[in-house]
Formats: sequence, C-alpha cells, structure tokens
Amino acid sequence: MPDDLKTIQQAASELGVTQSTLKRWAKEFTQFLSPSPVSGDGAGRRFTDNDLAILRGVREQLAGGLSTDEVLAQFQSEGRAETSALALSPRDGAGGGLASPGFAVLTDTLRAMIENQQAIQNSLQVNRNLQGVLIQDNFNLKEENMNLRERMQRMEQELSDLRKRDADHRLMLEQRLARLEQEMRKGFKLF
Repeated sequence: MPDDLKTIQQAASELGVTQSTLKRWAKEFTQFLSPSPVSGDGAGRRFTDNDLAILRGVREQLAGGLSTDEVLAQFQSEGRAETSALALSPRDGAGGGLASPGFAVLTDTLRAMIENQQAIQNSLQVNRNLQGVLIQDNFNLKEENMNLRERMQRMEQELSDLRKRDADHRLMLEQRLARLEQEMRKGFKLF
C-alpha cells in the first residue's frame, strides 16, 4: 500500500466525521472517488488525497443544507466524475508507470478551479441570503414607519381636539365670568 493512501480511520479523523458516515459517503459518492479495493462493509477502502478533497466538498455541501441527491447532481453538473476519473487514475494505459508531472499539475489546476467555483457559489448564496434578509428588514421598517406615521397623525388630531375643547371651555368660562360680573354690578347698583 503506498504511503499516500489513508485507511478509513485516518480519513474519518482527518475529515472530522465518524467512520460510519465516511463509509456511507464512500458508497454514495463512489463514482467520484478513486478506484480502490472495497470489502463488503467498506472497511478495506483506502482514500487518496484527491478522495479526501472530494469528501471535504461533500461535507461542506451537506453542512450547507444540500441533500445527498443535490450534492450528487451538483458534482455531476460540474463534471466532477470525469475530473475525478482522470485525476485519480495514476497509471497510464501503456507502460503501467506513473502519470506525467504535467498531468498532475493539470488535475491539480482543475481541482483548484472547481474548488474556487464552489467557493464563489457559496459566497453568492450567502450574498443572496443576506440580500433577502435586508429586503425583509426594509419591508418591516417601511411597515413600522407607516404605523408610526398613522399613530402620530392620530396623536396630532387628539391634541388638536384637546386644544379646541380647551379653547371652547375657556371661552365658556370667560362668558360665565362676564355674566357674573354683570350680575354683581347690577346687584350692587340696586343697593
């Protein structure tokens, strides 16, 4: 076994998931992983660095809320199956030797591009989510502003009504006082 292959325990530890989760992912995403001898329960599977990179992407997508089917569809739409098959096949057909260093650079570049595209897509999704929150907050603020304006208009109307009643009451009191004064003057004149 080459040194760069990791056992299921090592790979699970590196990815921060349980071995049972890693076994399930290895079955569900087998088309994107390197060919490896697999025992019936998946315990004999060995994982390359490329496998771990793909499984990190699976973990991130699932943690982001996507279902397994959605992650599979996304990987297929991104052409990951073809990239994985090329990148994870270390032998060439003719001599059985290792692939050329140029081929490794190409596969690393393709993998980096895919990871960058995923990061951009994640960033766009976060931006869309934030924009949705901002739009909802804007609607909420507009509604609250409208409610405050209506309340302020009601209060201004109530204040206007109170001032009118106060002015009417004052006028009535002044008229009574004037009548009382007239009656008192008439009463003093009689004596």
